Amino acid sequence: MPSYSTIRLAAFERVRGAEFVRRPHGLAFPAAWRKEVLDFYRIGRREPQKINQVPVRRLNEVIRAVAPELLCVARKATLHDDTPWLYAYDPLPVPVMRQLIHSWIRDLHPPRTRAEHPELTERAVELGASLDVAGLSWQPQEVDLFSGRTTPGGTFEPDALVHQLLPDALAQDITRLDPYRFEGVEMEFRIAATTRGAELVSWPPRDHQDDDGAWWKFSFVVALTVQTVPFSDFRLHVATGVRRWRTGGPVPMPFRRSVSAYLLGRDPWLAQTPGTGRLAVSRMINDRRTDSTEWARGGPEGMLGRLRFSHGLPDAATVREDPDVWMSGKDGVQIGVVHATSMGGHGVGTGLMPRDRSPLTDWAAEAFAPRLTRLDDFTRSRHPVLPRNLPKSPTGRTKEERALNKEELTHARRQERRLALARTLGGAPLVVEARWQNPRTRDALVEQLADLLGLDGAGGTDAVRAWSTPHLEVRLYLEDASFVAARLDFPDGRPRRKHLASAIGARRREIAGLCGRDGRPDVQAVVVEIAHPDSYRPGIVDPKFAARLGYADAGRLTKFITVPSSKRGTATRKNIAHRARQTWSHVFRQLGSCTVPEHSADDVPADLDHVALWLVKRRADGPTYTRRTVPVAVRVSAADGSVTGWDPESGDWIPYRKLLLSLARHAEVPGTYQQFEDVDDTDDESPDADGTAAEEDGAAAEGEETEDTGIPAAGATGGDERRTTPWVPDLEEQRARTAQFVRSMLYSLRDRNVLLLSHAQNARLHWPWLTNGRLIPDALQFGANPAQHISLYGERLCHVRVRDDMSDETPQWFAPDDESHEHGFASGLWHRPDATGDHRVHYSTGEKPHTAKHAVKTASKIATRIPVRKKPEDGDEDREPDPVIDTGTHAWNPAALEIAVLAVPEEGTAEAGAWAAVTHQLRRAPEYDVTLKLPLPLHLAKKTAQYVLPHEDDTEGAAPEEESGR
Repeated sequence: MPSYSTIRLAAFERVRGAEFVRRPHGLAFPAAWRKEVLDFYRIGRREPQKINQVPVRRLNEVIRAVAPELLCVARKATLHDDTPWLYAYDPLPVPVMRQLIHSWIRDLHPPRTRAEHPELTERAVELGASLDVAGLSWQPQEVDLFSGRTTPGGTFEPDALVHQLLPDALAQDITRLDPYRFEGVEMEFRIAATTRGAELVSWPPRDHQDDDGAWWKFSFVVALTVQTVPFSDFRLHVATGVRRWRTGGPVPMPFRRSVSAYLLGRDPWLAQTPGTGRLAVSRMINDRRTDSTEWARGGPEGMLGRLRFSHGLPDAATVREDPDVWMSGKDGVQIGVVHATSMGGHGVGTGLMPRDRSPLTDWAAEAFAPRLTRLDDFTRSRHPVLPRNLPKSPTGRTKEERALNKEELTHARRQERRLALARTLGGAPLVVEARWQNPRTRDALVEQLADLLGLDGAGGTDAVRAWSTPHLEVRLYLEDASFVAARLDFPDGRPRRKHLASAIGARRREIAGLCGRDGRPDVQAVVVEIAHPDSYRPGIVDPKFAARLGYADAGRLTKFITVPSSKRGTATRKNIAHRARQTWSHVFRQLGSCTVPEHSADDVPADLDHVALWLVKRRADGPTYTRRTVPVAVRVSAADGSVTGWDPESGDWIPYRKLLLSLARHAEVPGTYQQFEDVDDTDDESPDADGTAAEEDGAAAEGEETEDTGIPAAGATGGDERRTTPWVPDLEEQRARTAQFVRSMLYSLRDRNVLLLSHAQNARLHWPWLTNGRLIPDALQFGANPAQHISLYGERLCHVRVRDDMSDETPQWFAPDDESHEHGFASGLWHRPDATGDHRVHYSTGEKPHTAKHAVKTASKIATRIPVRKKPEDGDEDREPDPVIDTGTHAWNPAALEIAVLAVPEEGTAEAGAWAAVTHQLRRAPEYDVTLKLPLPLHLAKKTAQYVLPHEDDTEGAAPEEESGR
């Protein structure tokens, strides 16, 4: 196996001195319309005086469905914005625009608001008549696709329109290339309408027959996005993956989620519009009012229903019932329904390995010359990347010596766990409870607890097990899960969200009462065996949140483990044992017992306090239908291994266990707080502090079911500097609370050596300073105050921000071998080849996890390979293995974690690269057998969401290195 010395990013930058100008037509939102439309939109809204934007996201979505050649570069129209909102190289006629505008006006208010304000119907007719649609005018535009500004911090910020128009222009150039060819396979790509950047999909889809003879369909996908990088020029990221199509029967509609569909019509969808070879994109939803399947923004009163089509949009219910017919083409229309993991299995594996990804990216890049060039291969950091206390591998000259050494190492690790728990518990015994449903799970929990801690035997045969060691006393109570794991109870057995608060409260009180009567006041944590989340439909009947709250009221932590299931591959003895082991490891960490990676970086203090900031966010479309954000800070001490959390009420650091219990006790229960409007009923979007779009998590749009490729379906929203978030009425108040939280927390540590860790996509909405365009090296900024040097918050304070591949914000990558072309993967810390010691931005890649041990780097979805020849068994003939093709195999795609050293301490001599190395090493926690997706302190901070959000518990297992299916 080659030892790779570089990695290659699927990222491109401008060629120095190059220009890129296109001349589309632009359409601005007429200034004369803005006040009228805004006044109409404010009717029935809370705090209407604060609304200064008219949302156009719904209109944009309809445009993607029926006019994919139009490029939407805004999701709102403000009172003072004269810049174009739509661009087109072949503008739509005014009558067509009139249809779209009038349909949009009628859709500005949801049905609930229209029912509460009957006058809206008449007002909509009057508004439509007063708007001079004939005055709409497409104006020729000369657009510099490299336009933007360099911020005071040295980050180049492209103009807003560049994020959409540059990728689209490059996508058009890609479609002019010769078809993509690889190993005798030829593919042609079409542009698909998307909410950000550009997407190309190979069309028609390819067929694949699995080993059982079933046929499946898939396409390759190329996604282009413009991304900014701290203190650097912008980049174009090219993400490649697989789009799997739903075939073989009706489409399962996920609960409260939509399903994307790609449409290709022989003729234009709208009358009087030019034809296009682009794929339109729409979403199918289950309309709760009519109990039928509709196109999003469709139905009897939706926008699509008011448009005049040149040929009818196929009925969504018909498409859902038989997607195979529409995939093949019917009535001049082809429709591909996107497969999602919630729909079950698929015969085509997710993702692409480097053998497919490398040539596909190279082919697309041919269209970028001479304006863009690929970044030079990144090289390894000279700083050490392994912590000093990483577990050692057994050594010895003989097999017996290695086995003996392995036993010695295992014994030492068990003793370290007992000692760590004893320190964490202050000498008190470890007292835990396991509520089980399956005897095999019960037995595995007993066995794995004993094995992890080096306890003798099973601790007895009764419902109470006990062990004694020189360092730690252990007691385990075994009980039937009983009502704790049962569905929540609702009046008349009919789950309704209006009864959710009382259902949660009733179960919470039952569990707390049970704990008060069991005579076990010293129980510290409870493991509950529970059914898989998919078994609880609708999701509001899931009892996990109520159980967590009830046990927290009794001072007990909780961890859930799912019932073994043959269907889900979790019923084998090995799997049950593995999940039981992971469950206990999680319990130990919740108690605050943790082995901190001992860094090996030069000039960095050994007694660091690693402090992670995490914003726990509850979405309004979640099980409790309440939006809330809770800032959390977790401190992991390198000096003594203690894990504590910041308590803003007492202004002190409290044990991690107490932090979790406090978060659960203060968790919001639906119905007890003012509830924001349903996401289905509002299109509000929040401006950033300076009026630009705010950054938010790069997840799918609320209510959107994304495909499992890692590249969201085009109907989903994702993340870059232009992303917006559903309206948060008290956003500025939340930002102020976050600023106060961070300032007071840092003040408490002002005399210590501190490494502050933040996560870009998680925290920047509530701490806008973390947005790339605002960053200034070695500074911090809160609210409207000017940026200040970081030494004002601590002379020994370092700040590192990490960013993951959510919404392609970090690029895809592989480790190149240009001689054999057997590209692979490599772990390490990487930077640009010309980087100096004070270089701020690095990329961290992890080890291959055990779950990916069968991933083959030469695997391909469309080409054969010769497997490695295996040594023949006795009597078998030694022959060349047959060629195989890996269409049905999942690819392993490790994500690159961006590490940006935003500020280095004023005291000390450690350079930025050393701090990046410390952050990288924090992903290699000694007690995990995989590379963590995030540094350990951030990992622990993120886990607190389990005690704030209803169903964030991952049930069992760690968060390993990302294995996206792109």
